[in-house]
Amino acid sequence: MLKKYIHEVKLIKISEVRANAYNPNVIDPRTYSQLVRRISEEGFLQPIIVRCLEGTQDQVKYEIIDGEHRYRAAVELEYEEIPAIILDKSLPEAMVGTINMNKLRGEFDVLKLAEVIQELSKTYTIEEIEDKLGYTPDEVTGLGELLSFDFDSFKPDIQLGEEGGLDIEHRLEVILTKQQDDIIKKAIRLTKKSEVPDALTDICSEYIMKHHGKGTT
Repeated sequence: MLKKYIHEVKLIKISEVRANAYNPNVIDPRTYSQLVRRISEEGFLQPIIVRCLEGTQDQVKYEIIDGEHRYRAAVELEYEEIPAIILDKSLPEAMVGTINMNKLRGEFDVLKLAEVIQELSKTYTIEEIEDKLGYTPDEVTGLGELLSFDFDSFKPDIQLGEEGGLDIEHRLEVILTKQQDDIIKKAIRLTKKSEVPDALTDICSEYIMKHHGKGTT
């Protein structure tokens, strides 16, 4: 039988909360600034999740499982209390929970996101969408152009290779965050390849060989 849990949300003192030391989730400064602004304007719409600590020497009673950035925003905004769900978890259980909660949030389907932006444009101006969602003008424009792209008519560039075979050149345009752009530049430096596709191919191939023991197909 499926178990159903309804957890109580309680207000706890921020001074009694600490971040964990293992959270792998990071957000770029622009996204964090947007989070701080949303909380300052709308308050807390989602509680953090913490576990009880035992035997601590100071006043700290709870450690964050999920919601570290919301917690840091609350500290920055000088909140004295924060809404939280308190769970009875061991450290290993909490670590598993942190990873899974971040994974379950998933990633945006870019086409669906573009459709949402298009629908919002019926109510808000482009500037208001940028302001409310924290996107740059280029990102909003790029998402809009994505919907008008004719995928059915797309054909890769095909040329004869050196030995008479076919070389297929795929063209792809993507919208990058500053963090993603920095990572790609780092890949170029590490591989010493001048072309982005070559650098990314080398990095991906190395990752596959290291973690899966297979070559690329």
